[in-house]
Amino acid sequence: MKSRLLLGIIATGAMAAITIVAVRAQNVASGTTVLRAAAQALGGLERIRSIRNITLEGYGQYAYQFGGANITADPNAPQKYQAANDLKRVYDLEHARFQLMERRNFLFPFAATFGHDFALVNLVLDGDIAYNRTADGTVTRAARSDPGILQHDGVHMRRMWMLNNPVALVRAALDPATKLGAARKEGGVTAVDLTLKEGDQLSVGIGAQTNLPAWVRWKNPHYDLGQVTYTTYFTGYVPFRGVLLPLGYNTKIDWRNIDYFKLYVDNYTIDGPIADLAAPQSVRDTPEPQTVPKPTATPVAQGIWRIAPGGTTVFEFGDHLTLFELAGSSAQAKATIELARTLAPGKPVTQLITSHGHFDHVSGLRTGIAAGLTVIARRGNETLYREMATHPAPDFPDEQEMKKQPLKFIPVDEHLRLSDSQMTVDVYSARANIHMADAVFAYVPAAKLIVEGDIATAALDYQFWADNYMDNIEYYKLDVQTISPVHMNIMKQAEVIEMVKGGVKRARERCAAELAKGNYFAGCPVQSKRY
Repeated sequence: MKSRLLLGIIATGAMAAITIVAVRAQNVASGTTVLRAAAQALGGLERIRSIRNITLEGYGQYAYQFGGANITADPNAPQKYQAANDLKRVYDLEHARFQLMERRNFLFPFAATFGHDFALVNLVLDGDIAYNRTADGTVTRAARSDPGILQHDGVHMRRMWMLNNPVALVRAALDPATKLGAARKEGGVTAVDLTLKEGDQLSVGIGAQTNLPAWVRWKNPHYDLGQVTYTTYFTGYVPFRGVLLPLGYNTKIDWRNIDYFKLYVDNYTIDGPIADLAAPQSVRDTPEPQTVPKPTATPVAQGIWRIAPGGTTVFEFGDHLTLFELAGSSAQAKATIELARTLAPGKPVTQLITSHGHFDHVSGLRTGIAAGLTVIARRGNETLYREMATHPAPDFPDEQEMKKQPLKFIPVDEHLRLSDSQMTVDVYSARANIHMADAVFAYVPAAKLIVEGDIATAALDYQFWADNYMDNIEYYKLDVQTISPVHMNIMKQAEVIEMVKGGVKRARERCAAELAKGNYFAGCPVQSKRY
């Protein structure tokens, strides 16, 4: 009797457990159900499907170089920002086209006029064709992918920015050609993975209480980090002509949790007049541009060459080669290393000196680490370089992702001498530079040669840290005749000094012009005791 009763209890308990599991399974809605609820919350599926276009107007700020160009590599360093004013986003939902327009300006002292000219950026996506339009009307086809230093671009990125709008996002998600993953719970929202008919992959998070889209997430290759994951958070939903749209967009990246792009909305226009965004036939007939130019080497002195593009200088020692700087894409950095190996046949490239940790100067770092190079830099960059070397890139694997080589690092405090019977290179700390705290330059005594990046030769136009070049030369008591700069061509010492003088004059003229308009321009007044 007791046995039968016990079996009955076990059976009943098992049935209850099965029932509970079934109920829980029913409570996990399908991706389609979740997205239809989102459409309803935005204003109704019929309403959002009826919208032909949306124009967003506002302003924003980018973290300059994804946060990889601050004064120092310390994670607590203040961000440098790039303004995005006169901002407009046109979502041509009727024709699957998108336009991104804004005027960009750096909110810190920059050495080139393009950083301070508010030039109009006009980027368009028409289906699977990306093209650019300049202020004078010139139209050019854009590369399919540009995992660059300032902003990422290309067909995939423009499509993701197009879907950086809840209405466009939900419409694309509910397209019958879109493949939906299983809905899952993630941090208080219901997340659904999407694969678009074009092959792009992204995820959307839907708020549990509101059913409104909370975020959209996607990935893109990145020169310095292998890849980055973007997440745009939608906040401040308000009604516009029968649909809810957010007033705030905050795009974060997975590296250091940086607020990469903050967008503030001033207005939405729904189904207003928009330009014809169809790609002109001249664009359709033009092949996509190639992004990896063939490098060339120029002799600088005995056993020293400069490779362009990228501005790498090569030093030949008795049994190996050392590079100063390795920039550009992974493919360009690899081509630079391969060319360097041909300059002194039989001698391997074993070392890489980096001037500083700004992302435009270390975009080839992962390639160099994957090639087994020992990195030489100011001590303060080591943590940054380890983060760069180990940042995962499973979706867009580069050589470092595949090889996973450890960082081999030699720190520089004030001075490090690299020397053998054939070559001597002194690596010095670039003292008191307001553009970069953790920087070095190289000096070859036999050639009376300096190799540097961003000390005197960041750009031709402005000199906001003009004294730093000669301050360092005098402090270390160096006899200099020639300079091999990263960003410019080989120059003589007298040319560098005249260039710096002219840059100070132009910077002061810019400061005066801005002050006359009541603008208190970053970097003004120019701090110089020499010029």
